[in-house]
Amino acid sequence: MVGVTEATRGWFVSDLKSQTIYRALRERILSNEILSGTRLVLRQLANEYDTSDIPVREALRMLERDGLVEMVPYRGARVTTLTAREIEETYFIRGHLESIATGLAAERISDAELLILDELMTRMRAAVEAQDGPGFSDLNREFHATIIGACGNEMLRELTMDIWQRHSGFQRVFRMVPERLAASQSEHEGIMDALRARDPKRAAALALWHKRSVGDTVSTLVDGERPAAGGETA
Repeated sequence: MVGVTEATRGWFVSDLKSQTIYRALRERILSNEILSGTRLVLRQLANEYDTSDIPVREALRMLERDGLVEMVPYRGARVTTLTAREIEETYFIRGHLESIATGLAAERISDAELLILDELMTRMRAAVEAQDGPGFSDLNREFHATIIGACGNEMLRELTMDIWQRHSGFQRVFRMVPERLAASQSEHEGIMDALRARDPKRAAALALWHKRSVGDTVSTLVDGERPAAGGETA
């Protein structure tokens, strides 16, 4: 019994370390402190975070699920490099899925859900005013997740949020392009007006336009990035 307890404690500590390393690396990647294409060397990261290889390996797996890291055969892990084609295809799919979901939400959203969205809008306006890219990014995700959750179609919700999760790297746009915060918030205002008016056609059209607009900004950001000079993170 004691052995089981000790094993459980060991697993819990390792899991906490993995989560801590995951969050730290995720923030460094999203803020462009660690550039696209940079190799992530397991032993170096373990030394940096003063831990064994196991929590680092699990953190890298979580980052891979987020689409922020890719595992290269015989070379280990590296920060994902976004391509123009990937951006175009992803935002095409996301745009149409979220357009459908937002249109359905306009028909089905509850007063309680609208109140949640109003609160998020207030917090996003404050984030824009403070030029808080990371904070706005988190609120933006919650805003769209709330709308998608109100669409009443579970399969549509799962598909849409799965794409969000697998392309977390696109959130860099709110950190690297400060003017995008105000532009996105202006587009959110229009979507909210359509939701309050229970206007599915307008809500769907504005959601599609919003995703195309963000996609264009992400494309510009990626085009302007310089590839990492074969560097390894320390």
